[in-house]
Amino acid sequence: MPRFLIQRVLGDITDEQIDAAADHSTRVREDRFPEMEWEYSQVVRTGDGVTAYCVYAAPTEQQIRDHAAAAGLPADAVYEIERELVPM
Repeated sequence: MPRFLIQRVLGDITDEQIDAAADHSTRVREDRFPEMEWEYSQVVRTGDGVTAYCVYAAPTEQQIRDHAAAAGLPADAVYEIERELVPM
């Protein structure tokens, strides 16, 4: 199944709001998009606020975008992962 990197610019939100958004996203995915898999997310906080970089496996990019819309989350950029490099 294709894997995607999603950039979500979340702005100035708290850790509690991030956790609540993640919980809601999981419920929406389990209920409406069971063929998708959320692998992990990395969250960074800069002077402009919070941005999350999420890795999902999903059949299509459109399904990634549909899930984001249903969960009320941004999908500012979506990239299909071509390959993964890991240290040896």
